[in-house]
Amino acid sequence: MSVEARSAVPAPFSITPSWYWSGDDGAWATFSIAVGTPPQSFHILPSTTGAETWVPIPEGCEGILTNIPDCGILRGVEEGRGFETNASSTWNLLGIYELETEQNLWGPTGNPGQYGLDTVSLKSYPSGEHLELSSQTVAGVATANVWLGSVGLGIADGSFANVKQGIPSLLETMKSQNYTPSRSFGYAAGASYSAPQDYGSLILGGYDQARFVPSHLNFSLGGTESKTLPLSIASIIAENTIQGTLALLPGGDAITTIIDSTVAQMWLPQNVCDLFAQAFGLTYDTSTGMYLVNSTIHRQLVESNPTVTFAIGSTAQSSSTSNIELPYTAFDLQAGIPLFNTSTNYFPLRVAANESQQVLGRAFLQEAYIFVDWDREYFTIGQAIHQNSTTNIVPVLSPSSDSATGGKSSGIGTGAIAGIAIGACAVIAALVGLAAFLVMRSRKRQRAAKAKGEMPMELHSDHIKPPEIMSAQVYELQEGENSKHELHGTHAKPLLELQADTPEQELDGDGERFGRYGWDKKPNTYYELP
Repeated sequence: MSVEARSAVPAPFSITPSWYWSGDDGAWATFSIAVGTPPQSFHILPSTTGAETWVPIPEGCEGILTNIPDCGILRGVEEGRGFETNASSTWNLLGIYELETEQNLWGPTGNPGQYGLDTVSLKSYPSGEHLELSSQTVAGVATANVWLGSVGLGIADGSFANVKQGIPSLLETMKSQNYTPSRSFGYAAGASYSAPQDYGSLILGGYDQARFVPSHLNFSLGGTESKTLPLSIASIIAENTIQGTLALLPGGDAITTIIDSTVAQMWLPQNVCDLFAQAFGLTYDTSTGMYLVNSTIHRQLVESNPTVTFAIGSTAQSSSTSNIELPYTAFDLQAGIPLFNTSTNYFPLRVAANESQQVLGRAFLQEAYIFVDWDREYFTIGQAIHQNSTTNIVPVLSPSSDSATGGKSSGIGTGAIAGIAIGACAVIAALVGLAAFLVMRSRKRQRAAKAKGEMPMELHSDHIKPPEIMSAQVYELQEGENSKHELHGTHAKPLLELQADTPEQELDGDGERFGRYGWDKKPNTYYELP
């Protein structure tokens, strides 16, 4: 790539953490976005499955929540009780539609969203760069299933009956407008229990190498248009539990799951949930479908601090796996309003009715950093490193040469450039071969004349093919005859990275908050549910 082209490649975009812990089913690290004109600000969660922006609306604070004075704050709304569409001059109503992202878990009905197009504003951390992305798909939500808002990290276009063309996702928009170098992201869910507390990281167009231990496995995406993040759990080993060390997969049979940060819990088969319940002394609550922890058991678990290790692989038959270890503190969660009237200890486990419901949610991602490359159709997971002090942001380029110009190609097209490159390589190879032949023939004659042997010089390459992030292996879950396959080993398409000219950065001690009418500098304030 030329110097001119390289200079046109944008840096990754790091979305600003909110520095708040929010949630009705745990204390989750959230991120700051704003919607509308003028901007209305929210603390939201990333959704690895969705491709839309969801924000709470005032109707979600009605009914049993009418008398909760801080309902809006509890739902991640900075001011007011939700997104006020009539206060945004750029709001364009599309209609009322069911939320599709979690229909496999919540069912096809009962979770409507007020859909429209509006401006979504982001701020980069720590650079302070502001972006305003117009005509983004936004859903105002009132259902209790969606307590906090979310920003979708998927790439599926929005489709509505009254809109002729598909509506690009946020990641698609940022790539096409040259705000990011690729359609990829790196996400650390953070951890309120870690020391120091980890407020999470969300990088668009790259990943933060300072936040994970590299893994040797990559996984291909699942699905067709709406891509998913599938993996296989080969084993689950719990140590130092109430019943000692136990294997929590009956018969050692591997199960297939989907990574989905939209939800908090792990949705696993009934027989797996039963073994978790025995190991941790959990009580199933029929009214909520949640597993509760009584005060006596809770004290015992806090003192013993069990660990759970997930061995994850590509398929149920895979012999190569990678371990993700979670301490009990990752499962030691508290649920409150509207699930319970008072703060209640629970374990983030739900019963999956079938394989389509088998999910590893945010609780798992507290200890697992995930990088997803939609362009190359793979993702990878590594053990999370909890820290906020430094960053090492690595850009990931799009495989297309258009990434250098934000999708606006000029001059010779990609195919022609590839042809020229191949032709040039062929000529160079021929010349090198001829030179080597002449040198070898000359030395052979010298050896014959002088009876003196010399070792022939080897040709060395200055170019080493860069490996993919964290791995040289690429695996895929089997999905039938129509599934896409990715090449293995050194044949896999390399992940291109900018060279190490991105210095590690110390994070600022002061935070900024996106107020209703813009970003306001203020000292860090930490908020946690009781």
